[in-house]
Amino acid sequence: MPVVTRLYTPAEIGIISIFISFFGFWSVMLSLRYESAILISQTGAESHQVFRVGMICVVSMSALSAPILGILVRSGTLGFGLMPLWSVLATAPIMFGYGLFMMYRSWGLRSGLVRDISRATVMRALSNGLARIVLGIGGVGVPGLFVAELAGAWSATGALFRSVRERHAASRPAFSWSDLARVAKKYSKFAVYETPSVAIDQLALTIPVPMIGALYGAQAAGWFGLARILVAIPNAQIGRAIADVFQMELASKVRKGTRAEAHQLFYTLVRKLALFGLLPLAVMMVVAPLVVPWIFGRLWAPMGTMTAIIAPWLYAALIVTTLSRLLSVLERQEYKLIYDVTALLLIGAVYAIARYHALGLMESIMLLSGANIIGYVVYFVVIVHIVEKDLKEDA
Repeated sequence: MPVVTRLYTPAEIGIISIFISFFGFWSVMLSLRYESAILISQTGAESHQVFRVGMICVVSMSALSAPILGILVRSGTLGFGLMPLWSVLATAPIMFGYGLFMMYRSWGLRSGLVRDISRATVMRALSNGLARIVLGIGGVGVPGLFVAELAGAWSATGALFRSVRERHAASRPAFSWSDLARVAKKYSKFAVYETPSVAIDQLALTIPVPMIGALYGAQAAGWFGLARILVAIPNAQIGRAIADVFQMELASKVRKGTRAEAHQLFYTLVRKLALFGLLPLAVMMVVAPLVVPWIFGRLWAPMGTMTAIIAPWLYAALIVTTLSRLLSVLERQEYKLIYDVTALLLIGAVYAIARYHALGLMESIMLLSGANIIGYVVYFVVIVHIVEKDLKEDA
């Protein structure tokens, strides 16, 4: 990141940050959440069928992503008008590469291939970072940032493909449209409830970047987008790995009927996450404002203040989003809509207040951080309610 910020301007990073916001929103819907159903499918043969259903969804949703983004860019909705129109062409290949990785990752989790998944995740980040640097040195600019996203999406899939396919080759059933229809219906709750729920949740998470771009321009979106990435490093790397293992272990205990152990696992993880997150929280709030201008360059000095402001928001996200995997395992996705609607309304209120009162950039970010913390508190209460209702009965 310190190299990238010296190769690209805040405005250029702002443009790719706006695209990543759309990517983050659309990518959670690529498989209509059938990748989560792989973890709780009853047999190896059924997991193959769920995988096939998910891949049909990935292909369809990837193809649809380009025209949707094109409409946003041409209409200038929020900050999407800051993106060049040609960037729409890169959307479907990036989405498809990531969707393929996402499906293989869930299949790998079912088999306990945590090390392979971690290696593929690192490969994705490494490919993206190296491509940004190499193309940045060549002065490619914004197109290089889109090429880097493409490299990251496909390198991760290649790193995971072989190990997962080898593990599941023996249980591969014959292709049958009737079997696919049966499995799709059996796990339809993931498409009907979880997909819109996660989409609304992700919209609330990703819309702040284009919102900042619309209110304050591409440069401000670049500062804010990179601050979000910096603060979210524990979430994106360690938090996601913990969430994968938690979901895998919880699903195993639920399948075995040992719900008392699942209840204990949940609260143990709550305590550990709360303690683990304190260190990055303190670093981001105290150290980041002092060192960001030195590490990333003087053009990025405002990012240090933003990092301190949003650190408590991302601390809450680390804890709650990791624990939220429980709702998929227990097939209680409909309860998440309570949080989703609350979070989206809060973000909308922040945008309206900032626009109406012409708030300054830092004031808007403070308001945004506070609103998101409130949203995650609501989410945590919902999750605890489900734990006490569904797991403590058997505990």
